[in-house]
Amino acid sequence: MRKLGHTFGEDGRSAFRVFAPAAGRVTVAILDGARTVALARDELGYWTGATARLPPGTRYLLECDGRRLPDPASRSQPEGVHGPSAVAEVERVERQGWRGVAVEDAIVYELHVGTFTPAGTLSAAAARLPDLQALGATVIELLPLAAFPGERNWGYDGTYPFALHAAYGGYRDLRQLIEAAHRLGMAVILDVVFNHFGPEGNYSGTLAPYTRRADTPWGAAVNFDGEWSHGVRELFLANARYWLEEVGFDGFRMDAVSAILDGMPVHILRECTELARRIGAAEGREVLMIAEHLRNDRRVTADDGFAFHAQWNDDLGHAIFACLTGERRRHHANFGPLEDVVKALTDAFVLDGTRLDRYHHYLLGSDGRATRGREHVVYLQNHDQVGNRPRGDRMIASYGRAKALLGITTVMASPYVPLLFMGEEYGETAPFLFFEDFSDPRIVAGAREGRRAALAVEGGEPPDPHARATFEASKLRWERRETTEGRAILGYYQALIALKRAGELGPRDRGQLAIAADVDRRLLRLETPHTLTLLNYSGEPRAVEVAPGWRRHLDSLGEPDGPGLGPFGARVYRRG
Repeated sequence: MRKLGHTFGEDGRSAFRVFAPAAGRVTVAILDGARTVALARDELGYWTGATARLPPGTRYLLECDGRRLPDPASRSQPEGVHGPSAVAEVERVERQGWRGVAVEDAIVYELHVGTFTPAGTLSAAAARLPDLQALGATVIELLPLAAFPGERNWGYDGTYPFALHAAYGGYRDLRQLIEAAHRLGMAVILDVVFNHFGPEGNYSGTLAPYTRRADTPWGAAVNFDGEWSHGVRELFLANARYWLEEVGFDGFRMDAVSAILDGMPVHILRECTELARRIGAAEGREVLMIAEHLRNDRRVTADDGFAFHAQWNDDLGHAIFACLTGERRRHHANFGPLEDVVKALTDAFVLDGTRLDRYHHYLLGSDGRATRGREHVVYLQNHDQVGNRPRGDRMIASYGRAKALLGITTVMASPYVPLLFMGEEYGETAPFLFFEDFSDPRIVAGAREGRRAALAVEGGEPPDPHARATFEASKLRWERRETTEGRAILGYYQALIALKRAGELGPRDRGQLAIAADVDRRLLRLETPHTLTLLNYSGEPRAVEVAPGWRRHLDSLGEPDGPGLGPFGARVYRRG
């Protein structure tokens, strides 16, 4: 696979490779010095050329049939998505014996660089890594880093998939963060968006048909199977190789892959997972591939399917949330009874193709009973579950500590891979709101209207997504971690994660977990060879019986040991 955009060749010269199959003439305009690099076309529609080595930071633009535009494969956009591209020298992560983290050992911690710290940079995030190690996290998932419009955004509006967003820092900062995580025993994976381009700053269509008409939540789909799609496929496969091999990430979380439309004999998703495994095998390390598919399709992780290590599974989190809060908005309309929590724990998928999805209005899903526990990433909260709420409110802020800790205990006691959303480990109450920094007034107005529509069922005016104050309100308040309440919640999370990592709580082997439910009393009992977990989904105290030989280890309510379990309480016993 040949590289795209600007790269440094083995001879040290600056090389350019651009896909523009219908163009009559393509050159590179070097803005520092007003020079031009001529490119020659091959039969597949690629234009290539070389010049003397350009120093990092050199600005350039592609000139296609007289129109100047940034490079779709740019490694750097220092002046934003509408500005010129820049030469970048990527600093690859030094492995130094690093072998990665297997999915069976994953405790995933999802964070957004811009709101994780007051500074909102990669270097500031790196300074907090010891806190994540002390928590017990083993895999850090960074929300998308690809260049997006303006300064602030969740990252899913990126338009330059190779370019590191300038406001977060440089490649050296990224390398240092990943290397620091490795020294602490933690892998770092990247959330990547292969299903669409953002609404502002995408000039790739001038060069080639990178998108095609399709009914996706974001408009046009990426053209993986239409005219000239071979060049589009290569760009995204080259992008996968870039982040995994040239930069050195430990894997991907791939966003909304069910919206990736591909009718080719070998699906682009299968090509991505095969590429990741080849890189891992060549470098002697684990490269994790996790999909957000959200159609409850067991083929996503099947060896003869897309072969991802795991997929995001909303069902357990939705079932817990709906059961504890009574909310029935959007996807929570499909859940509510305690039996749904039990089904999620035992069968993996609640929506398994046998019941109507009340939100999408079709029979969603497949039978997940034959899947392995490690094939499912589950959570009580993540950026979507919090951020797509009209007020961006976290569960603990709206429904209290007891229900939040009961919920996370259920997640940890499940036989699946747990994911935490930044700040929940100490009871963060700051919201995570939708925010953006578009410059096109029409897009800004559309974002505002979208938020208003989301809040229409509740009434009131949502926070303005374009206002900087909305972004600032979404930053973590780390001082809460040092309060009495924050330390208590953190200690509870640490203890749960320690049991999970030891294989005593929620073992990935589903055969080692026995689940019993008393639906009338709203009590769940989860037993493994090493732990007994009791979960009271009732607002009333419940008498519980525990056989001799079990010793109380954790209690979410901090209650004294006894025959009762308080309202919305969770308790974990160990043998001994």
